[in-house]
Amino acid sequence: MNKSLLISIIILMILIYLNYNLKYNNEFQLLQLSSNKITQNILYEKSPIVVQDNISNIIDFIHVILTYEYIFKNKVDYKSSNYVNKNLALYSLIYNSNSKPINVYISHPKNSKKFKSNKLESFNYIISDYKVNDVENINDTQFVKITLKPKKLLILPAYWLFYIDNNCQIYSLFGLYNILIALFKGLV
Repeated sequence: MNKSLLISIIILMILIYLNYNLKYNNEFQLLQLSSNKITQNILYEKSPIVVQDNISNIIDFIHVILTYEYIFKNKVDYKSSNYVNKNLALYSLIYNSNSKPINVYISHPKNSKKFKSNKLESFNYIISDYKVNDVENINDTQFVKITLKPKKLLILPAYWLFYIDNNCQIYSLFGLYNILIALFKGLV
């Protein structure tokens, strides 16, 4: 095979991969599905998904439902703060491991420009410098409130904004591109 053809094919594959990872769904659509309805096609829509089932073992859920969706997984014990965050992982799984409900506020990635990035949190998400004092008015930006009951899960695609009013667990699933972006953000 000709070297220039091979290089062209590799460059084309990289461009297709980058194009897929840089895009997000232009519509704000929140899906609510049982775990057996989650497919790769639904995940590729890049809309947040509230899983209806109680998830007793999040690791089993990840290995069964999201097996081919990541190359690296990272768990974070999220400590509630009053700042808006931007997801850097391909998918962040926000899991309510508490005994009481928690509120998760999410906003579309197109609103990212309203929040100045401040600090990278272990390559999983960026913490903005915007302090939330009133959840009804977060920097004049539309946030949707989702109440996660115990053992419930929210799958949040890359670049979505979020604010969580309580401690919880976040499992970040990274693709190669997301790891590179997180590393780059960490160095800048």
